[in-house]
Amino acid sequence: MTENGEETPSSHSGGEADNTHSTPGWRDFRLLWTGSTVSQILGMTSPIAFPLIAADLLSASVPQIAAITAFSYLPWLVLTLPLGVYLGKVPPRTVLLTADLVRVVVISFVPLAYVLGVLALWQIYVVVALVGACTVCYEIAYQTFPPALLPREDLTRANARLQGGRAVAYTMGPALGGLLVTVLGAPLTPIANAAGFLVSACCVAAMRTRAAPPGQEGGGTLLRRLGEGLRFVVTRPLLRASTLASAAGNCWFAGYEALVVVFLSREVGLPTGQVGVLVGVAGLGSLVGAAVAGRITRRLGTARALWLPIALVSPFGLLLPATQPGAGVLLFVAGALVFCAGFAMFTVGHATLVQIHTPPALLSRTVASTRFFTRSMLFVGGVLGGLLGGMLGTRGALLVIMAGWMLTPLLLAFSPIRRLRDIPAYDEH
Repeated sequence: MTENGEETPSSHSGGEADNTHSTPGWRDFRLLWTGSTVSQILGMTSPIAFPLIAADLLSASVPQIAAITAFSYLPWLVLTLPLGVYLGKVPPRTVLLTADLVRVVVISFVPLAYVLGVLALWQIYVVVALVGACTVCYEIAYQTFPPALLPREDLTRANARLQGGRAVAYTMGPALGGLLVTVLGAPLTPIANAAGFLVSACCVAAMRTRAAPPGQEGGGTLLRRLGEGLRFVVTRPLLRASTLASAAGNCWFAGYEALVVVFLSREVGLPTGQVGVLVGVAGLGSLVGAAVAGRITRRLGTARALWLPIALVSPFGLLLPATQPGAGVLLFVAGALVFCAGFAMFTVGHATLVQIHTPPALLSRTVASTRFFTRSMLFVGGVLGGLLGGMLGTRGALLVIMAGWMLTPLLLAFSPIRRLRDIPAYDEH
């Protein structure tokens, strides 16, 4: 698939698919993957450091700590749709590079404010919100880039690798965060996050492919173009069902994310290093899920692989709030491994569905629309986690969150996706 007349690897015939790893598109994809993975590994140190800064240095309450997660996801609620329209006119490489460089500057404010003795909780809220706004830009461009680099038949494999990189980050990042907090202290740990964004910027700058903007189909006002993307998602039954399920899953996951560090450190009573390792176990599950996603998709089909694995593993999430000190942490290990493996497989499938089921001219707006629904629920989940934690305590709140998570697969099981083996491409439906 070519895009806007650009010559990319996706213009090669399907018969060359086996040789795609030697094409310029795969070279640039590897740079994209490398920069993103390093950035995410070092970026996962901040979700360990920020709650500990708030809890130990600033004496914040559970709802105030959970608000850090909520503020980090607030830009997805406010900015996703208009940015999806605007970024359709901007080359994705430019968006990625700019977002990385701005995040380097913003995240560096936290250790600087600490050294100057002026660090306050509201400043952390502002920093995570600004970094989140840049992440909105990065993620929209990030998901529209692979179709400009690779042929359609390679997208599932590429998305699995991208999700695998994210899983590596969720595995290594928290453990590294716990180590850095122990060695440097929580307020200085975000320096590693800034370094990760800088590495990502260097990788993006080294890309040779100059993909044109995804483009816009038609014209009209901002509201009209926003409406076209939303209408496409809402009126396509497969996109609608997958997006609703992703939104629900993200809501519950953000609630878990907002509470897990406080739960393990205060409720279970684990030291910082062990907290980082246990949170990283969830990433190991995601890594396993991403690694097997391609194989499971080939065996089950792209549609069945979207809903069946997540339905089978959802009950394991109930093991997380049962975690106890000592040998009881094995409950967390088992629950996190299986629960996150299933979620990773679903994430790979959802990204592939959006890419192959959407016309190129609508891709940026469709990505923005799906991300609006799914990532906005991360903000809702962060707020919900804080409220539940304040009312029920972190253990009771996690029990409610994981019970709610078990309902997510029903949105897929009772949709047209359940009757299909494979997701049809947009020009076949």
